[in-house]
Order: sequence, then structure tokens, then C-alpha cells
Amino acid sequence: MFSKKGRSERKLEEVTKLLQRLRIPIGLVFTPTNLKEEKKRFFNSEMYEPNFEYRGIKNKNNEIFRELSGLKTITDIDPRISDFYIELIESKKDSSALMHGVGNNELVTELSLKKYGKVSPKLFRNASRVLRGKLDSYNVVQATTVDKGKVLNYNQIDEVFKVAFESLGLSDWSIFPSKNISKNAVKVGIKRKQIFVDPNITRSEYKLKKLLVHEIGTHVLRSHNGFKTGFPALGNANLPSYLDVEEGLATWNEEAMGFLTDKWLKKKAGLVWAIYIGEEMTFRQLYNALSGSFLKYSAWDIAYRVKRGLGDTSYSGIYVKDVVYFRGFRKVKRVLEKDSAMYEKLYAGKINIKQTKWVDEGLLPKPPIVPSKELWNDIFEKANL
Repeated sequence: MFSKKGRSERKLEEVTKLLQRLRIPIGLVFTPTNLKEEKKRFFNSEMYEPNFEYRGIKNKNNEIFRELSGLKTITDIDPRISDFYIELIESKKDSSALMHGVGNNELVTELSLKKYGKVSPKLFRNASRVLRGKLDSYNVVQATTVDKGKVLNYNQIDEVFKVAFESLGLSDWSIFPSKNISKNAVKVGIKRKQIFVDPNITRSEYKLKKLLVHEIGTHVLRSHNGFKTGFPALGNANLPSYLDVEEGLATWNEEAMGFLTDKWLKKKAGLVWAIYIGEEMTFRQLYNALSGSFLKYSAWDIAYRVKRGLGDTSYSGIYVKDVVYFRGFRKVKRVLEKDSAMYEKLYAGKINIKQTKWVDEGLLPKPPIVPSKELWNDIFEKANL
């Protein structure tokens, strides 16, 4: 049972239990139930605009938020962490509202802009440079020249993951075959400490290395270290500002290990470009604009990424979440070029750049596990990659 009015003071354990009961699977809800059919209709016509439909999700989020309403202080932690949790609760409210706004073009646009921020003119110009092929500022490899190595199946990939988990001190993590994800897909499940993998997956050695560095070397390790701080929110998705670092660091790691391809960077720049110009465009107008830089299925993928969550895409609207990839990469790259010591601090948990000062101040412990190029090369050697 939930009380009608929340208390102004609580302990961390109480707040954590309430936050854990929230259900905000935006990615699931924002995936249209008729995506396959609408994609087919789109490509069978020169005029058709997708009209997406979505599944509803039952939850008790509003009751939980009422229980947390009026909370001013978490009494048994440092005031800085307490303020972080209060801000997090408000952010979760916004995320829940965004999820429930699915199909409403105006709401999705308004709430996603509030959550993830606008594309700045400077970021748009830098994205445009990438689309024009100006890649001198980035250490990319040409996708067409990559030696992909042999192709591995699920059982072989499972053995590679075991080597990586053992080498990185992640003995409580495993991979799990899931039939509920897309073909060849891989998804990190933080709650269960499992990597969900399509049981029929095939991956080249090159793409598997890239996957390990990106998913385990960034997302899993930042989560693992975050839970070690004693503040569970730092092991889970939290404030929107953490996401720029999360995805930006993952891309920086790929670049540092020589796995960042020109094709990947162009796609992420394309997302920024599409978000910047596409709010007032219909789906097809945006697709046509993207067709100047991308092949048809890539142009569709980008248009879909920034129009998902909308209903009738013949009307205006935009979903801006995917700005975080290119923006975050540039942000992390800039920070690490100025101060390489920041790399270790960014692994203290799922934190943003400003929160790294908490490590300097002793509020957060230094991260127990930080990857390195030498460690990854050792893992690849052990796994015969």
C-alpha cells in the first residue's frame, strides 16, 4: 500500500526500493508493434508516411512518485548524493511521462527535448563535416578495408565472453540466449547481470572485439563499479547527463582500440544532422534528405531512429535521444585530450563529467576495475581472437 503523501526525509534503502519498482522501458515502448509492416509499405510507395502503433505498459509509477513526493533529504548519505537522488526522482518523472506520451508527436518532441537537449549549431556543423567525409579529427578505420577474421557462432562467442568476464573480475556476469531480441542482437541486462544474445547469432572476430570493448568495457564496467560505491543509482541508468559520457566513452574506447569505423561515425553524425533538420519534416521528407548521404536502408534506419515514438509521421515531431552518441563522443574526446587522468575517474560509476570531482573529493572510491589497451590485447590473445 502507498501513502497519499510522501515524507520529506527517508533513508537510502527506502528510496532505492521505491526507485527499483518504477517501470520505464522506453526503448521497448517506443518500438512500434507494426514496424515491419510500415517499413514494407514505405518502400512499396513513393508517397506513404508510416503510421506507427505501440504497445501499452501497465505500471504503478504514479503511485510510487506520489510516495516520493515531498522528499527533501535522504538522511543517511552525504548531502551531495542526497541532492543527486532528489534530482533523479524528478528526472524519472520526466522519463515516465515521455514513455506514456508515446504516439503523441507533440509530447514526444517536447519531453525528449527537455530530457536530452537540443542539437547545438556547432554540433550540427561538426556532424555535417563528417557527412562530407572530413574525418581528420578522428582516428577511424575504413570499414571496407577491415580484416573481419573468421565468423563465430553462439557457443564460440560464449567462450570468448567467459574469458573476458574472468579477466575483468566480472565473475557474477554471464551471457544468456534470448529469443526476445532482434536477429544477431546483443543487449546488456544490468539487473540480472547477463548479456542477452540471439541464440542464432554470428559475429566476425573484428565485430566481436568491438562489441566487447563497447558493451563490457564500458557499459558493464561502469555499472559494476557504480554498484560498488554503495549508491545503487550509480550502477543504473540515472540522470540524462550520464548518457553522453556512457555512449561517448564507449565510442572513445572503440577509437582507442582501432575499432571505430568511418561508417559508424557517419551514421552517428547522420543522427545529429537528422535531429537538427527533421523536427518539422515528415518521415519521407527526412528520408529523402538523408538519401543524399546514405543508401536507402541506412537512410530509413536513421529517419526511423529519430521519428520512433511518434504516431502519424506525416505530421511534425522528433525524438532526440540519439544526439547523445556523437555529442557524447566529442565531449569525452575533448575532456580526455585535456586531462588523460579523467579516464579512470569516468569509471567510478555511471556518472557525468562534473561528478568525477566526487572521486577527487573522496565521496566516491576509485574504480576497482579500469580497462586498458594492454588488458584488452591480453584478453583477445587468451580468447584466440
